[in-house]
Amino acid sequence: MSLTTAETGTAGIPQNRGHARAIGEAVAGYRLLGWQVTVTEQGVFLPLGPATTALAMPARIGSRVLADLKSRMLAGPVTVIPGPREHWIFLAELVALLPTHLKAPPEVQFVRSPHRIALPPTMTRYGSLRWANPPSHSRHWFPPFTAVLALARTAAAEDQRR
Repeated sequence: MSLTTAETGTAGIPQNRGHARAIGEAVAGYRLLGWQVTVTEQGVFLPLGPATTALAMPARIGSRVLADLKSRMLAGPVTVIPGPREHWIFLAELVALLPTHLKAPPEVQFVRSPHRIALPPTMTRYGSLRWANPPSHSRHWFPPFTAVLALARTAAAEDQRR
C-alpha cells in the first residue's frame, strides 16, 4: 500500500483521455472547496500541512470508524485505496500537537506533513482511488484527529475480539 504515490500507465501517462478528463474535473472541484491540490503524472495529491493529518487503516476497521463518525455527525472526507488489502484514508484536523505518547493501534498509521495524500481519481495498479465519504461544499472540513483515532482504537479492539 502506498499512501503518497500511485501507479499510472506506460511512461507515467494517464491510461486514457476519459481518465485525464476525470482528473481535470476532480481538480477543479477540489480547488472550489479551497483545497490546494497538486497534479503530477502519478495523479492528484493533497499536501498535508501543519494543521492536517491523515489516518490510514484497513477497510474492515475503516468502515466501522466511518459509521461511528457519521452517527456523531463528525464524518469528513475518506478515500479508499483499492487493492488486495483495501485501505481507507481519513483526512483529519490536528486540533493540537500530536502528543508523542499517543499510540495508535498497529493497523492504523498516521500520515503527516510533509507527506501528501493521493485523491480520487488517481489510478493504482488495482484501479482508481474512490471516496468512501466524498467531500462536498457542506462537508469539506476535516474532523478532529482525536475523534478518528478514538473510534479507530475501539474498532480495532472489537476486531481483535472477533
